[in-house]
Amino acid sequence: MKKIIFILILSLSSILTFGQTFKGLSTNGHYNCLFQINSDSTITYIYDRDNNGIYAEYVGEIRKLNDSTYSVKAKLAIGQYYMKSFNKDTLYIQLDPRIARTLDVIEVEYSNKKNRKQFQGYDNKGIPIRLLKFPINKGLFNQDEGTNFVTITVNRKNRITGDWVSFRIPFGSAASITKGAEIEFEVIIKDRELRSIGNKLTQTGHIKLKRK
Repeated sequence: MKKIIFILILSLSSILTFGQTFKGLSTNGHYNCLFQINSDSTITYIYDRDNNGIYAEYVGEIRKLNDSTYSVKAKLAIGQYYMKSFNKDTLYIQLDPRIARTLDVIEVEYSNKKNRKQFQGYDNKGIPIRLLKFPINKGLFNQDEGTNFVTITVNRKNRITGDWVSFRIPFGSAASITKGAEIEFEVIIKDRELRSIGNKLTQTGHIKLKRK
């Protein structure tokens, strides 16, 4: 029995060591995906689309079920899903109270990379702000190509790449920054490939990634 347990542990560790990272597109081709497995069986799963116009970063754990099948449980650490704006004269940033208090820097940069505004996710009493809003400069943020977006950067780093997390928000849209959603799914890891099985993942559908 001890020998069998040792073999199972060895088999698991051979896959989970050295922070292996898998990269690719969701099977529908709409999302860039990164899936990193750490030596302590924790994982980071990130998907994004359109210059992080949609962005989600999950952290959690992976557990071996059999020779090549694993169960993944993770929670959203930060996500951004832009939506239609309430008013085109104003830029809105909707904040989940669960993350707003940790956002010390929310920088909005117009496409010319010169004009910026900076905010916090909480007021001077530390109370989370649910909705940030400010009038937009129509000369810098409009429907014309090249000026039809702003970039929102927050004081978070992508856990895999180490880059600051930024979201490109198109004209006519509002940002929505959130956290806390939970996901659970199964993957098969075999021949340097990771692919999800069973029920499709929310937002992306199935993923099929290659080891970097």
